[in-house]
Amino acid sequence: MPLDQAMATSESRSRDPITESERITRCWRHNHSFSLIILALLALLLIGDNMVDAAPFPPPDLTKCGMAYNSTEICCILPTSLSGKPIKKFEIQHAHLPLRFRRAAHLLDDAFIEKYQKAMELMRALPDNDGRSWNAQWRLHCAYCNNHLYYPDHEFPLEIHQSWLFLPWHRLFLFFHERILAKLIGDDNFALPFWNWDNQNNTEPFPNALPWAYYNNVSLSPTALNKTSSLWDPDRNPCSKPPRLVEFQTFIPCLPRPFPDLTRIQNAHMMWTQMVSAGATPLLMAGGEYRFGDFGGRGMGAVEGRPHSPMHAWTNVRDMGTFRAAASDPAFYGLHGNLDRLWELWKTLPGKYRGEVADPDYQNSEFTYYDEDGEQISATIKDFLDLKKIRVQYEEVSNAWVDKGTPQLNGDPAWLFCASDPSETGVARIIRKAPRFKAPMYVVKGPLTFKVKRRPNLNENHGEEMLELKVANFTWHKQHTINLFAYLPVAQYENTSIGCHEYLGTLQNFPHPGASPDMNYEMVYRVGIRRKLENMGRAHLKQLVITLVGQSYASPTSPGESGMNITSAKVIYSKL
Repeated sequence: MPLDQAMATSESRSRDPITESERITRCWRHNHSFSLIILALLALLLIGDNMVDAAPFPPPDLTKCGMAYNSTEICCILPTSLSGKPIKKFEIQHAHLPLRFRRAAHLLDDAFIEKYQKAMELMRALPDNDGRSWNAQWRLHCAYCNNHLYYPDHEFPLEIHQSWLFLPWHRLFLFFHERILAKLIGDDNFALPFWNWDNQNNTEPFPNALPWAYYNNVSLSPTALNKTSSLWDPDRNPCSKPPRLVEFQTFIPCLPRPFPDLTRIQNAHMMWTQMVSAGATPLLMAGGEYRFGDFGGRGMGAVEGRPHSPMHAWTNVRDMGTFRAAASDPAFYGLHGNLDRLWELWKTLPGKYRGEVADPDYQNSEFTYYDEDGEQISATIKDFLDLKKIRVQYEEVSNAWVDKGTPQLNGDPAWLFCASDPSETGVARIIRKAPRFKAPMYVVKGPLTFKVKRRPNLNENHGEEMLELKVANFTWHKQHTINLFAYLPVAQYENTSIGCHEYLGTLQNFPHPGASPDMNYEMVYRVGIRRKLENMGRAHLKQLVITLVGQSYASPTSPGESGMNITSAKVIYSKL
């Protein structure tokens, strides 16, 4: 065919009319391709936004510490010599790290106590504007806890409680505090003792009583400038001396407790519940996700709620019962030393998903402290997750409570049900009578009872079984404590033991200065339940009956009772 004829034929074909069906098909293909492009662009934008918003916390500049919202407290005592100086970076691979062997405080000899008293005496003698001083140390905790540290162009302050930052921040705080004390006395191997309060051994000296190192008010050194022990605090509760034992049941100190053996049993059972069952995954143990730019304090980990919080109140409700002055009692450092030891122990307990939080926003978050020279120094969480790497070792002590949670038929005979009829018939009656959860449900004191579905046939490969509660519209300036029980609709906050089989865990919020009263954020609370249900012999049930009972405290800035609005309740399965 000649070229001109072929071109003419081609033009003729190009001008041929198309059918309506072909036109619709072409139009659909064009629009579909365009839609896919738009969706892809939107996805990239969303990913980009998340990459910007989801980020680790950079180290705060302590010289920028300021007054918290609606607060007059003074937490920012800062060395004037630091102004304008860059923050040093703690490079763990280049640091000189002697082995620090942390001993159980109830087993300390007088020689060590005298050394510790001397170190604290020297720290207390330093001027307030020295970052190594006692006042600068405990006020540093206050600054991090009560919203005194803001970042430029960010609306919300840094908050190191009620989230996954709680455990690592305190580990690093002890680490640098310990280095300061060691240098003050010229002993490179000095290590802080830990108060072994979870140990319910009934042999004297009792590990679960306040150690003599703290309650003795006399300096052991004949050359001490102050004859009063530098480890003693006159504000401690009068009931915190031996032979009185620590108790995890209540936040109100000095209530009559005439049966110490019952207290030991209750404490041991609660330790198993919180460490083995309630805190069975990294986030259940550590606390909720909290990223740079977020509003903090919306997801407390299992052990932060109990036993950590009642230990503060039991010891010294005036100082340690507040975020402001909690670290102003030397017993605080022994208390948190044991909590740090328990974090390490937790990794060895039963469960498929125990380990460090792997999220890079967690691992790469940084905090700023004062080093042994009184200068600002930043440290990264990931460098402190391995105790061997930072050369810290804890003395071996009894962890007998770990064995309290064997299956109910062969378990601890002292572990009892609180229900009057724990039989299968009694449980079936409770399930039948319980209403299904229907949001919203509001609880102040309770009891508030409802049931949710669960899938008993799912194995551990699907993740740990946990109850998830979402809470909204409550007053952030009130203290709230909610105990959770399974299949116990008659539960009460004051009179139902947390040593019962039915106790599942605790939900808490602690008020603190700096949180705007206009902020109304949702709190997500999760508690592991599978192991406790197995312990009770009820892991086969398809309905979980939950009862919430609460204790709330009126705040001077916002009087009156307040509770929690439960907006969602369901059983989920997660490996995190």
